[in-house]
Amino acid sequence: MRALSSVWRAVKVAVVLGAGAAFGQGGDAPAPLQFDILVGGNTVGEAGMALVREEDGTRSHGTAKVASGFDLSDVLVTDATGAAKSYHLQGTVHGTEVVIDVTFSATSADFAIEQGGQKQNVSLPLTGPVHVLDNNFIDGYQVLVDQVLKDGVGKTFDIIVPQVAMLGTFELAAPVDDTVSYGGEDVRVRRLGGTLRVGPQSIDAAAYVDDGGDILVLTTTPGNVRMERRQAGEASGAAATTVGSDRAGVTAALAAAAPCLVERELSVSSTGATLVGKLTLPKAAADGSGPAAPTLLLLPGSGAADLDGNAPPLLTNSGYEQLAYGLACRGFGVLRASKLGVPPSTGDGNAVTIETYAQNAADWLAALTRQQGVDARRLGLIGHSEGGIIALYATARGYVSPRALVLIAAPGRPLDVLAREQLLEGDKRSGATEEQLATLGRQIDEAFAAIKSSSGTALKPTPELADNPVAAMFAHAAGLLRSEFAVDPQVAARGVEVPVAVIQGRKDLLVKVTDAELLAAGAPHATLFLLDDLTHNLVDTAGPAASLPLPGPDAVISPTLVQVIATYLAGNLHRGP
Repeated sequence: MRALSSVWRAVKVAVVLGAGAAFGQGGDAPAPLQFDILVGGNTVGEAGMALVREEDGTRSHGTAKVASGFDLSDVLVTDATGAAKSYHLQGTVHGTEVVIDVTFSATSADFAIEQGGQKQNVSLPLTGPVHVLDNNFIDGYQVLVDQVLKDGVGKTFDIIVPQVAMLGTFELAAPVDDTVSYGGEDVRVRRLGGTLRVGPQSIDAAAYVDDGGDILVLTTTPGNVRMERRQAGEASGAAATTVGSDRAGVTAALAAAAPCLVERELSVSSTGATLVGKLTLPKAAADGSGPAAPTLLLLPGSGAADLDGNAPPLLTNSGYEQLAYGLACRGFGVLRASKLGVPPSTGDGNAVTIETYAQNAADWLAALTRQQGVDARRLGLIGHSEGGIIALYATARGYVSPRALVLIAAPGRPLDVLAREQLLEGDKRSGATEEQLATLGRQIDEAFAAIKSSSGTALKPTPELADNPVAAMFAHAAGLLRSEFAVDPQVAARGVEVPVAVIQGRKDLLVKVTDAELLAAGAPHATLFLLDDLTHNLVDTAGPAASLPLPGPDAVISPTLVQVIATYLAGNLHRGP
C-alpha cells in the first residue's frame, strides 16, 4: 500500500501534468511560464502554466512532460473566488490516451472519463464550492496563491483532486518576505507556506512568488519535488537529462544485472481485460542452455504504479524492476504485471474486487506454465503490501496453487482496521488536535460501516453521509474495499499450506511489525524475517523511519531484502508433483 489512499483512487491515472491541449475558448492567454520539474535535485521533466485573470474568475492552463512517459494538459475555469466551474485534462499516460472532463455544481462534481477507449461517468457529492488542486499541477496552486495575495491573509480552501476524485483541504498562509535559491543566487521573494491534506496523506508546500505574484519556485515534501521557473531564453533542463540518466545508482544496478537475464513482454486475457506484464528470466533458462527457472508472479501494492514500480514524479526508482533483476541474477524468474485498469493493461480499474485480482493472478500463473524457460512445477507468488492480501486470499480460496509465498509488508489485520489506523496516524503527524482526531474517527467508522453494507461498485450518497469527507473520498471504490474489508489476513494465512516467507521492515510507516507477527502466527509453514532498516518501499534507511517516507529516484532497493528472498526460495520453492 504505497500510500493506502491510493487503493481508493477512482481514476487509475498517475497524477502528473503534461503537454498537449489548446488553451480553451475566450480571451487570449499570456505566454506560458516554463518550469523544470526536479525530484531529489534531478530534473525529471518540464512544466508550464498560463493564466487569464478577469474580474469574474480565472482560466488557467497547465502543461508538462515527465520523462518516464506522461504527456498531459489541463484547463481550469474558476469563479472570482477561485472555486472551480469546470476542469479538463487530456493526454497520454505510458502511451494510453486519457481524457477527463469535470463540471461543478453546488452539490456535485460530475466526471466524464475516457481512458484507453473505456468510458465512464462518475458523480462525486459536494457540500459546497471546491478549488482544484493537485500536488503536481502548478496552475491550481497559482489560482489559490492569487486569492491569498488579493486579501493578504491566510486561508483554508476545500479542494478536489480531479485526477483521483478525492476531496481534501489546503491551508495556505499569508505571504512573508523571504529568499530562495534561484539561478545560482539568493533572490528576494514572498513565501506562502501551505499544507495539502487528502485522506491520510499530508504534503507540505511552499510557493515563492515574484513581485508580480507569479510563482517562481514551488516545493513540496515528502518527495523533495521542486518546480523552478526558467529564466527568459533558458533551455529546458530536461532536454539533456532524463530520469534514467539522473539516477546513477539505480541505472548502474540494473545495468550490472542485465547480462544475467532476458526480459520478455507478456499479455493475458483475464476478467474481460487484457493484462500486460514483463517476465525476467535467468539467461540460461531463457535460451535453453540451462534448466528452467522457478518463477514468481509479483502482485504489487495499491495504486497506479507502472510495471517497474514507478508512480512519477514522487516514486521513480523502479523498485519492482530492481527486485526482478536482482532475483534473476540469483536464479529466479519474476513476472511483474500491470493491474487491471492500470496502463498498459486495459479494463475499468474501479469495477474490481479482491476476487477479480485473485482470478487475474490465476490467469497469469496459467500463462507462466506455457512460457519457455519457466519451471511450471516451481511457481510462487510475491505479494507486496496490498498484493500480500491478494496472494493469501487467492491461495487460501483455491484460485491458485503456488509452491511458496513471499509476503513483503503485507497487512496482518483486516484492511478497515489498518486503514483507520493509517488515517488517524496521518492526521496526528500533521498536527491534528484530539478533538479533530475524534471527529475523524467517527467519520471513518460511519463511512466504513456504509461501505460494508453497500452493494455495487460505488457507495451511493445518502443524507447521513452528505457531510462526511471520508465517505466521499472512498465512495467510488466501495466494491473493492468491501471485498477487502471482509478478508482477515491472519485467517486467510491459516488456509495456506505451502511455505510462506513473511518479511517486514521495522521502519515501515504504513504496515507494522504486529501485522507480520500475526501472519507468521497464522500460516502453518511460515518463517518471519524482520529487517531493521527496511521501509515500506523496499529501500533501507539508516535514519528514523520518518526520514524516508518515499525513496528518491536514485534509491537502490535493500540488498538484504533481495538476498533474504533468494535464500528462502532456494530452500522452500519445491517442485510440484
